[in-house]
Amino acid sequence: MIIYSVRLKLTAWYVALLGSILILFSFLLFFFLSKRLYEGVDNSLKISANVVAKTALNRYTSAPLPGLENFLEQFLGYGNINKFYRIYDGSGNVGSLSKNIEPSQFPLTEESYAKALEGKSSYETFTLSENQNIRVLTRPVLRGGKLVNLIQVGTSLMAVNETMKNLKIFLYTAVPAVLVLATLVGGFMARRALRPVDKINQTARKIGSGADLSRRIPVPDAQDEIGRLAQTFNEMLERLENFFIQVRQFSSDASHELRTPLTVLKGQSELALRKVRTPEEYQEVISSNLEEINYMSKILEDLFYLSKADEAEIRLEFKPLDLALITEDICKHAEIIASEKQIEIIIAFLEPVEIIGDAVRLRQTLWNLLNNAIKYTPNEGRIKVYLQNKNDMAVLSIEDTGIGIPKEDLDFIFNRFYRVEKSRSRTEGGSGLGLAISKYIIEAHKGIIEVESQVGVGTKFKISLPKTATTTPSPVKAVS
Repeated sequence: MIIYSVRLKLTAWYVALLGSILILFSFLLFFFLSKRLYEGVDNSLKISANVVAKTALNRYTSAPLPGLENFLEQFLGYGNINKFYRIYDGSGNVGSLSKNIEPSQFPLTEESYAKALEGKSSYETFTLSENQNIRVLTRPVLRGGKLVNLIQVGTSLMAVNETMKNLKIFLYTAVPAVLVLATLVGGFMARRALRPVDKINQTARKIGSGADLSRRIPVPDAQDEIGRLAQTFNEMLERLENFFIQVRQFSSDASHELRTPLTVLKGQSELALRKVRTPEEYQEVISSNLEEINYMSKILEDLFYLSKADEAEIRLEFKPLDLALITEDICKHAEIIASEKQIEIIIAFLEPVEIIGDAVRLRQTLWNLLNNAIKYTPNEGRIKVYLQNKNDMAVLSIEDTGIGIPKEDLDFIFNRFYRVEKSRSRTEGGSGLGLAISKYIIEAHKGIIEVESQVGVGTKFKISLPKTATTTPSPVKAVS
């Protein structure tokens, strides 16, 4: 079974790239060094041939004079096979040569002689033995456009071949050694660089096996890609943890909310069936059961609305509307319920403000807030409503003289099923979902809903809505 590892892949790619670079560098080094060495040999031969040619021309003779061999040997330093010379007359006969070579070792080729007749020099390489190569320059000596001498100057390529051989040995040894070292170093560096990823993997496995979302990954000090990945993973874990907490709380609250009316329905139905009842008693039981059914229907309706909001399936109809008219109309309806508790609803400030919004959902939000204010305001209390036109925002405030909300509960009142006073929830008849729905509607309008409260003094809800919309706002997911 092949184990695919990012560390192995990174190391393999690193070594492959480095190997390709080293091989290309080795070929280029070998090629240019070989070319440079041969150019040096050819330049040396050319200089030597020029000296011999100039000497021959100064003698004004078709054949080398006696004593020329001693002069050339002293000048060129000949004394072994590494350096030699040979001089021909115009007919191609040998007139003078070094003592360290045999004429039969490399003859005058037809090609070089033909070029000499044309006045051209030529370079040739001869193989004397398996490990012995020589480089020969054949240069013509012309006088009056006529070939009078042929000068051959040569040298052994043993030093060049030895240098290139040593270079090959060095490259054949160094390149694999560098690749082996690069593999070890690359593997170490890749393992070190990917160590935080292994920690992320281990943490994810522990979370998956134990469902412990409170665990976090240590974030490296260096803010590199791995550090940002760890930070992003921790942020995801935090959101997941909050989500699961909310889901557990939501399931617990929902089951509690539905269990109570179901218990009442079951108890009253069983009590009514124990013996024969009068029509009035049956009517009372049915009326009580109907209240519980309506309560459960309201909870299920709100839950269905929020579930659709979670899936972004609610489409709001945004149209120009006068928020002042909507506010005034809702206040008139709320006065009917408020009058039962002798609560006064005062429209303290009402400026005409036109916004882009969904009139039905905004009415629902204002009704939820006013209804809550009436529920939690004692008899003979007071509710003030303000609507102000502030720059690009419409600011609506609802302030009551109710029981207030403790400071520690303010951050949670928009959560589903959250109630400040659990004991009052059934009496007041609320489902605990109204504020969650209201917040969703306001945020879908790109607005903000805020709350200020003081226990025993009252509560103030403030809604800020943009007066215009650049585009039709897309639904946002509801807050759990």
